[in-house]
Amino acid sequence: MRKPNICRAIPKQRYKLGDYTIVVLEDIESEDDIEYEYLLAAIRDGRPEPEVYITCEKSRSATATDSHAVRVYADRLGDQASGQIVDRSGWWANQDAFVSYAMTGFQQMLQLQDENPVPIT
Repeated sequence: MRKPNICRAIPKQRYKLGDYTIVVLEDIESEDDIEYEYLLAAIRDGRPEPEVYITCEKSRSATATDSHAVRVYADRLGDQASGQIVDRSGWWANQDAFVSYAMTGFQQMLQLQDENPVPIT
């Protein structure tokens, strides 16, 4: 799986979701040609690397209605070399809206619809 090439990021929040820890990152510096607004990573308990990433990226040719793209990186996407864009909207610039949307995505992808994300303090 290709994954975001992050040099530096600040963890904003962590959540527990079933057997996964979800980490919300912001203030991201990357070697990619992508400007990340936020990034969420799902790490299965006991594993060293995230299994799924969901990113919020600033669009290059943005309008108010599509200023941000949501992209998913996961092994289960197969040969999607650069991840798969699942939505574009100005709404994703709002961190709370993006985190809520991404959590729903994690619940579906990881088959954890019966689990609710619990903030870790």
